[in-house]
Amino acid sequence: MSTTEDMAPAPNHALTEALAWISKFAHAWKVIEPAPRTLSIDGFIIWGPVLYEKHKGEDPVLLAQQLFGKSGAYFTYLYPGRKSGTSSNLAS
Repeated sequence: MSTTEDMAPAPNHALTEALAWISKFAHAWKVIEPAPRTLSIDGFIIWGPVLYEKHKGEDPVLLAQQLFGKSGAYFTYLYPGRKSGTSSNLAS
């Protein structure tokens, strides 16, 4: 007799979709970044879900191109150690 612990969890398709979208966005941003070594991909763990909820119906690569340089409050997470410039406002 199997117990609940023996059963594999059901796949979470919504989470898988969100993570794939965020990953595409993050990697598209990194390709555009002229100094990719200053970029912390971990920052997208914080910013990515916000963007996904707001823009999930949009192409993540095109969105990255549109928002590049406009990370606003998330700048410190994406670029730890770099000072924020005037072009880092989050686009609506």
